[in-house]
Amino acid sequence: MAKVTDVRKPARGSFRDAPPKNPDPTQPKILVCSSGKGGSGKTCLTRNLAVFAAHAGLRVATIDLDPQRGLTNWYAVRPEEAVAIPNVAVPLSNLQEAMRQAKALGDLELIVVDTPPGVDASPAEMRQLLLLADFVLVPTGQGAGDLRSVVEWMAFIRREQRPSAFVLNLTVRTAGSFDRAKQRLIEAGDLCPFDIRLYESIRVSDEIGLGVAEMKGANGLSDVRGVFTFAMHALGMKVSADA
Repeated sequence: MAKVTDVRKPARGSFRDAPPKNPDPTQPKILVCSSGKGGSGKTCLTRNLAVFAAHAGLRVATIDLDPQRGLTNWYAVRPEEAVAIPNVAVPLSNLQEAMRQAKALGDLELIVVDTPPGVDASPAEMRQLLLLADFVLVPTGQGAGDLRSVVEWMAFIRREQRPSAFVLNLTVRTAGSFDRAKQRLIEAGDLCPFDIRLYESIRVSDEIGLGVAEMKGANGLSDVRGVFTFAMHALGMKVSADA
């Protein structure tokens, strides 16, 4: 099992400004993947980060708050021999029950949360989730419509003073919109220095119940590893990302 060490350091923007939660080493870190619209790759990001965490030796579980149940459906086709990652599927409207079930799973170190598309269905519960989060990752595509939505959502997260960062997801780096997207996001909040490119292996991993870290020779492995390392640092957790 990986040794987890607190390495949190002050950083710029939302990292620095967010009020820290009361540290409790007996409680798992909560990593929320949330976006202002559907199609941003939240579920893809959630499952791949959870797989990386499990292979890094962390005791990790996921919570599926999305009524579309994309994450839960991925678990349904996950091979029996794959590393076990418990999952709790409960609607966002019953957030307290979701957290209770997750923490009842045992001595967890990390909970990765997948949220519904958009943020308007249960605004009170979504705000409560943000306040519970140790860090919020906001995945987004590089199109103008994607950016408008997530920039507005990030503004709300920052008003709540929650530590957070954008992640460019399913990207095409050769397109002019990629550099424009990076510039726009940097102006609106913190941006993960690693993006996840649009690879066929990402799509296939959903169909076969695996993460890219579990697929031999999968494209996108280094991309996801970079985002995982970034997220663990933001959470104050030092783990090996070798997979």
